[in-house]
Amino acid sequence: MKKVVMLLIGNINTDGRVQKEIATLKSRGFSVTLIQWSFTGAKADRERLGIEIIDYPHLLVKSAAINFLRQITFNFFALRHLKSLKPDIVQCNDLNTVIAGALFRRRARVIYDAHELFPESQEGPRKFIWSWLEKIVVPACHAYIQPEKNRRAYFAKKFRIPEARIALVENFPTGKYAFSGRNRLRERLDIPAEKTIVLYTGVLGQGREIENMIEAMRLLDQRFILVLLGPTFKGYDATLAALVSRLGLAERVKFHPAIPNAEMMDHIRSGDIGLVFYKNTNLNNYWCASNKLYEFIYCGKPVITNDYPGLKEVVEKNRLGACLPESSPERIAAAVKEVSEFPALPTGSRDYVWEGQEENYLGLFG
Repeated sequence: MKKVVMLLIGNINTDGRVQKEIATLKSRGFSVTLIQWSFTGAKADRERLGIEIIDYPHLLVKSAAINFLRQITFNFFALRHLKSLKPDIVQCNDLNTVIAGALFRRRARVIYDAHELFPESQEGPRKFIWSWLEKIVVPACHAYIQPEKNRRAYFAKKFRIPEARIALVENFPTGKYAFSGRNRLRERLDIPAEKTIVLYTGVLGQGREIENMIEAMRLLDQRFILVLLGPTFKGYDATLAALVSRLGLAERVKFHPAIPNAEMMDHIRSGDIGLVFYKNTNLNNYWCASNKLYEFIYCGKPVITNDYPGLKEVVEKNRLGACLPESSPERIAAAVKEVSEFPALPTGSRDYVWEGQEENYLGLFG
């Protein structure tokens, strides 16, 4: 039995991609161990995942410099455990875990799963530092994974790596999800059946057009309810709450706390229209690899999103929603009205499911 160790800076409970990868590897007989830094100290659902999990015992702090240093020291924490675990394969999830993999490359096959175009998503000194580190550690890996085809082409050109060495493994949901049959959002938030739920899922951050979504509700009639499901950071929740109060939208804009990824599809299914936006401030956003997009599609919900290349190819080509050249409140409101008149979309589409690309993933593990 081959032994795989995964490295992750993030919370496995909310990382659906890594959860699916673990399940795939286990189903093919691999032994899997996860070394993670979950930021908040949240306890992983070890019983459901069925794997050994080793936690880096630190929390995020207010100092960005200290948090950066902890990302680096996580790699040496992971390296110490790699030496004792003696895996056959190490999968590094995102650039901030690849230092450990690069230092261990002579003892195991190292696979880099680039969830993001990491330096491209950073600003200021952090962008410079991660770009410098990337040039050193990426060539040390044996194989690579990208979640979006434009990113794969860009990454191949950037590092002069043949695309054949870069597996395309997109952020599709599992086609084996067991829906509960419950109407989760309406139950939790007491939303009447006659209301149309416009749903955003994910981090409530300043680059996701959340304020424009809220402003758009002023331009829509009373039947539309906006639900914002996800965590906020650095006090942004207070900014959003103040905006909702100022606009008098407390009854029509609902906040829902973050939930485990295992429950996400059940909640999406109880919405009506999905919102997925990224500001075009960098290539990581422009060539976004959105798991949310495919979760909405699988649940049969029309999607309103940006008109970026990868998004247009999926949404416009298949008439699954609307792609907007700008995400102003006026454009969002008009699109909500438009897609609310769409005929019902099919659920359970097999075009964008994880199981259809498992062989691409497993091919890297020999």
